Amino acid sequence: MTLLALITASIALTLVGLIYVQAINARPLYTYEIELTLNVVIEVINSSEFKKALVNTVIVAILQTFVGVLIGLILAISIHRTDTPFIARLEPLILIPMFIAPIIWGFAWNYSYGPSGFIPLFREFNPLIAGIICGLIHVPHAYALIASGLLSMDYTLEEVARIHGAGPLRTIARVTIPMLRPSIVLAATLLLILGFEQFGVPLVLLSPWGYDVLTTYLYSIPSTYLMNPYPRMAVVAGTLITITISFVILQRYLILKETKRFVTIGERYRGYFKMRMPTLIKAMFTAITLLYVVGVVIIPLASLILRSVQPLYGAGIREFTVNYYLTIIESESYRITLINTFVVALLAATLGSLIYFSYAWTIVKSSSRRAVSVYVDLLSSMPRALPGLVAGLAFLWFYLLTPLRSLMYTHLGLALAYVIVWSALGVRLVTGSLLQISQELENVARIHGASLTRTIIYIYIPLLKKSILISWLYLFILGIREYSIPVYIATRNTQVIGSNIVLLIGSGELGVIAALSTITVVASLILTVIIFKLGWKPY
Repeated sequence: MTLLALITASIALTLVGLIYVQAINARPLYTYEIELTLNVVIEVINSSEFKKALVNTVIVAILQTFVGVLIGLILAISIHRTDTPFIARLEPLILIPMFIAPIIWGFAWNYSYGPSGFIPLFREFNPLIAGIICGLIHVPHAYALIASGLLSMDYTLEEVARIHGAGPLRTIARVTIPMLRPSIVLAATLLLILGFEQFGVPLVLLSPWGYDVLTTYLYSIPSTYLMNPYPRMAVVAGTLITITISFVILQRYLILKETKRFVTIGERYRGYFKMRMPTLIKAMFTAITLLYVVGVVIIPLASLILRSVQPLYGAGIREFTVNYYLTIIESESYRITLINTFVVALLAATLGSLIYFSYAWTIVKSSSRRAVSVYVDLLSSMPRALPGLVAGLAFLWFYLLTPLRSLMYTHLGLALAYVIVWSALGVRLVTGSLLQISQELENVARIHGASLTRTIIYIYIPLLKKSILISWLYLFILGIREYSIPVYIATRNTQVIGSNIVLLIGSGELGVIAALSTITVVASLILTVIIFKLGWKPY
């Protein structure tokens, strides 16, 4: 099990190395020729297209972080720290954006609020508007992290503040929010990372208006430089990796630093409570929550579904048609795409459950081999710094240059890529549950002669079966919604819905895109309801 964890964890390190090597090699890696040079690096970095894309990326990332953390903080406090009625029931709706691909949200916002949308709020899209939209659809990520901090805080200090005459808003501003600083820092750095790797929303909303971010600029390079585009692509990809790895390291450092300064759970920890709020403040929190749920979640998704049954885009709601769905059903290509999506998601969820358990076992149970545990732990987090598009490109080279070449352009090859890239999240899903099982159970089993394999099968798996099921379902949802990783490593026979949508952009098939997106949304929401019913929450 440790060997499996070591091998798969090392793949992430190999992917990063391949990107950096190709960036300084003028020859494509698959030719096995070496011509080291920095000329391409200097040329790309000095180009005006790269500089504009970098500036736009920074704008989108900063706005996404500010908007996402601010609204996530407000929603977390209103639901978990105030006695505002009913809004806690809206929490599942607040979390919906986590389970739907950003590229689908891009289309949903375009169909709802775009120039020809059902509610045309925007005449055009630019990096400022795109950054705000990205922030709104990533609110659940910030909300989950901040809510986790709130639910683990000792409310004694807040009670003391109220006893000494501080009002609820003053208590929140002067006590609650400062105590939440570690969670806010974690949320901010996570959203910055997600902002720099944002691909779907800019591709849908910014590219048609002539704006590029680093990911869309990377995607456009092969069509601009037909002869050997790989060094240029690697330079842009290496820039993204350098930025995101820097933020991952900064995130770890700041969290360790802030956690030491702001200890919120001690020996007298007593849980959490909800402050009584004046009616006006309750109304304000309720209005903000409803505005988010209706304006950010319900209207865009409803517009997406309506677009899939509208024959003409921008002509208003006049008549309905199912022709786009019939096109998908009758087309062999689209049928193969639908089957591929669920097959790859099934493989990724199953393979991921096995590999992530081996990761978690190595991290938690390899106390006698501390170096191995730390190595696996660090490398399991590294893919967090790999944007999906960059990971897909790296896996293309990885499969070309290693004995795993036979996996290239196969369902299993796609599934393995998914599993490696998701490892930062997947390992945490399993590790938390594994830490809750006492070592004494394993000791008793081993004393009575049970082997390690028998102990895992008869002790750990029965105790972890619910957690494993929830993890499997969550990974299956991620497999359905994935769109950026397959862009470079999927062919006609292995194309999935997400990458097919990317390829359809610019083809004019907006109705088919809406129908494919709707199928993905419905499948994701059904599975989301199931894991919520099983008791899963992202905090």
